Amino acid sequence: MKAKIAAFLLLAACSLCFLLPENYLSPGAMAVDEQSETLYTALTTDRAIAVTDLKSGAVTGKIALKQHPNHLLLAPGGATLFAACGEARGRVDVISLPKGKVKTSIPTGHTPSGMALSPDGKYLYVANRFSGTVSVVDLSKNRVTATLPARREPRAVYAGQDGHTVAVANFLPVQAASGEKVAAQITLIDVPANTVRAHVTLPNGAQSVRGLAGSPDGNYLYAVHLLSRYGMPITQLDRGWVNTNALSIIDLKKDSVYATVLLDDVDHGAANPAGICTDGRGTLFIALSGTHELMLLDLNGLHEKLAGFFSGQLTDPYLSSGEDLSASLSFATPYKKRIALKGRSPREVAYAGGTVYASSLFSPFVEAVPVGADRPATTAVLTLGNEPAPDAVRRGALAFSDASICYQQWQSCASCHPEGRADGLNWDQQNDGLGNPKNTKSLLYSHVTPPCMITGIRESAERAVRNGILHTLQTRQPESLAADMDEYLKHLAPVESPYLQEYRRKDPQQKGRKLFEQTGCLRCHGDQYLTDRMKYDVGTGDGADQGRAFDTPSLRELWRTAPYLYDGRAETLRDVFTKFNSGDRHGATQRLSGEELDALILYIQTL
Repeated sequence: MKAKIAAFLLLAACSLCFLLPENYLSPGAMAVDEQSETLYTALTTDRAIAVTDLKSGAVTGKIALKQHPNHLLLAPGGATLFAACGEARGRVDVISLPKGKVKTSIPTGHTPSGMALSPDGKYLYVANRFSGTVSVVDLSKNRVTATLPARREPRAVYAGQDGHTVAVANFLPVQAASGEKVAAQITLIDVPANTVRAHVTLPNGAQSVRGLAGSPDGNYLYAVHLLSRYGMPITQLDRGWVNTNALSIIDLKKDSVYATVLLDDVDHGAANPAGICTDGRGTLFIALSGTHELMLLDLNGLHEKLAGFFSGQLTDPYLSSGEDLSASLSFATPYKKRIALKGRSPREVAYAGGTVYASSLFSPFVEAVPVGADRPATTAVLTLGNEPAPDAVRRGALAFSDASICYQQWQSCASCHPEGRADGLNWDQQNDGLGNPKNTKSLLYSHVTPPCMITGIRESAERAVRNGILHTLQTRQPESLAADMDEYLKHLAPVESPYLQEYRRKDPQQKGRKLFEQTGCLRCHGDQYLTDRMKYDVGTGDGADQGRAFDTPSLRELWRTAPYLYDGRAETLRDVFTKFNSGDRHGATQRLSGEELDALILYIQTL
């Protein structure tokens, strides 16, 4: 395909008269049809897909959807486009092309977020983020014929070309935060049998796994993620002291991690890697959403160096084993190239015909970046439509995910609070002394449920935001930026619980709600935010925190914020009530029967 990039800048403006949306567009996933030279872009907050003619650079159509599109996938031949849409009532829309008509909608699970086709085109694999499952859709019947368990928040899917493996990226760690190893996992599915073959645990501290791609030979899987140094106190950021950003390579023949290398430079972080793709010949393209860049990574060169290192032909006095690679800020340096993008917070990339297309969540356009040897140097901006001027909430959302306001760009606020929630890790901050790490809290309703932090050390969320910029990002920013962040956090809305329908089906008499009252939970979790904003010693403090009173957290969206207790030692709510509730100081749950405890937990998971 020879896209006429030189014509893009001239003709892209012609599309402005075609699309005049009232909402923010928030471009996300893309699909490129090389044969027809057409780009499809999910407008993730506009319930639509933009259709762009790559010969002219103009938007030629808009496919309206009933729910927000989370992911797009084009079937071979270009006659069908799949759109994973919605949240609690998530479904995959099957769209016929070029007419752009939705032929059918297939219910899958809560927030379908990633898709992949089996090589024979017969099955569609869909990651349902908040259901924690993978739906296997038989496309001859247009219905789900199998549902497989993933781990925690499956978001991205990759199907190997050999037809034997489907890989699923689980976004967050599933373990108790006080354990020796806390890390997200990759779920590997055996395609012929449609069974889970393995859960491959990434290196300690791996979280926010957003992108998957495969090597051309099918032997390796690539996953980008944060690599959090949560065992270190947050006293500095220099040289990746707190958060680094990594590429893990999984050996699909051994179902294990082959190597993990850092994407960062020695004094310049590559914050929040997101969508990835390859050109099929050995180059990996990575959207660095925190630093607003596109990274090109030479996989051939990197693999050659890794082979030399593991065989002993290449030695490094600072690297004694493969585990040391994930701490080296220089090992992958020769194979990386960064390209600054105009868009703010790039989240997805797609490759076709020597061009990488990058979409950015806070910019109403897609950038076409030539990467082939014979390509022109000009980067084109493909306008998708108009957006209103950013209001305070929109500006705050961008600032929250912007690592350019961080010292050396190692991290953003979203690095530890993805989407304003929690990363599942314990962090040792200086605000309550050192040597007593605390579990990351969700920021949902933080501005209306003071005090803040687990120990209530901050009198308000406003003070916590400003101290976070100063002490965690370690820079000084204008007051207007902090005020915008406040507005963003104030407007966070809870997601409908994936347990709600199960509760309605299993507990029509609302035994769980009644037990919530009878066990005393309601005394401290009784108002609309399910917290009385008080601090209590419920007997869970340990070490330096023994006998300490902790802030009563809101129970809203508790289903989403495991692990539990101030140090994340409780992997599940059942652990909270059985292992760590001595003397019934945290609710009178010790004498509940197994059936009663099930009912209570299920109810709490609906909140």
